Amino acid sequence: MLKAKAAAAALLSPSCPEDDAAPGRYKIWELEAGTHCSVIGTCLSLDDLHRLIRKADIQIAADADEHDIHGYFVTQAARRSVFSKLIHKALDRKYAQQLARFRSCTPDGSWVLWRQAMSSGDVAGAYWALMTHKAAPRKMRIRAYNEIHMLSHLMGKSSRDDIKRIRQLEASHAESTQRLERARARADTAVQERDCRIRALEARLATATTVPRGAPATTAEGRRRDAQIDRLRARFATLERRLKVERARARSAECKLSTIANVREGEVLMAPTLAPPAISSEVARAANGGADETLAGQALLYVGGYRDVTPRLRAHVEEKGGTFLYHDGGIEMQNTRLSGLVSQADAVLCPVGCVSHDACLQLKRLCKRHGKRFVLLRSAGLSGFVSAVAEITASRVGGSTASTYASTALRVGELGDGD
Repeated sequence: MLKAKAAAAALLSPSCPEDDAAPGRYKIWELEAGTHCSVIGTCLSLDDLHRLIRKADIQIAADADEHDIHGYFVTQAARRSVFSKLIHKALDRKYAQQLARFRSCTPDGSWVLWRQAMSSGDVAGAYWALMTHKAAPRKMRIRAYNEIHMLSHLMGKSSRDDIKRIRQLEASHAESTQRLERARARADTAVQERDCRIRALEARLATATTVPRGAPATTAEGRRRDAQIDRLRARFATLERRLKVERARARSAECKLSTIANVREGEVLMAPTLAPPAISSEVARAANGGADETLAGQALLYVGGYRDVTPRLRAHVEEKGGTFLYHDGGIEMQNTRLSGLVSQADAVLCPVGCVSHDACLQLKRLCKRHGKRFVLLRSAGLSGFVSAVAEITASRVGGSTASTYASTALRVGELGDGD
């Protein structure tokens, strides 16, 4: 505090005769009394001081602290000596760039550069250049000194706040570390307990799986387990027997299906030579392929029958110039689609021996509602279908208008009325 007051008093005293607007620069020992402390403390770091001590080969007491070293440099800088010249040269080398900017500046320019340095926080080089610049007015140097002095106070307060904050963070870190250690200990304990439970369960499982088959159970739980195993074995044997029966039925059905396919193939081969008993002369002429007897774009809906015969039926209808519509009678297709298909068709054909009764009755009602021709076929073979198509073609060529549902259904056969 006494040094600060002495420095302020020296700076506020009347200026020297060689002060203000003098050319060149001051040497460090030519600076006003009291300014050396701020110059050394602001412009040279502790590393710089130790480097200069080693360069000058100066012996420092072993118990000297940083404040003692700083005081020694301030004392040496205030008087002209080999060591003060070494200090001055070190400062000039370190801040050569800032010295070059201040060298040709007017007082106003020097003040602008100083304000820029204060705003950026990089004040060390600018302070050294300004304090040694003779063209800078004394009041300007006093102002710069005062600002550096106050800045040191602010930095001291900031350092104290930082130290306080660091201590608080260290305490918080220690507490967090303790909590983490406690949580880790709890987690380790939980893992150990879990491992113990796993080992116990593995031991029980090993004991349960190593019991000889058929060995008598010694506990109520073991007896219940054995009873459940016996029930499962009996059920498994029953299912095996059922599986064998079903496989036999499947083989029998495959044989029957093969027989039906052979019979159906025989019907196809005999179709050109055999005519159905109820076919008329007009139908025979149509079956022989009259040049002018075609469906002329009529749509025929075929419901039921065998799916593998369907491509042949479709080819025959398309050869006659018609459109073939198909529904499997409810095997895979929904019967709800029948209404839309019947409305699109001009005639409906249905083999009574290869369609469900429900589908047949539903077709009967739909054809009656829409006024569509309904033809019931005795078989699902190709010959009966060809004869029915020939009859439909002949009735179109002959101009018959009596192809309504009622006349056709009564002629071909009787069905139970489902209305």
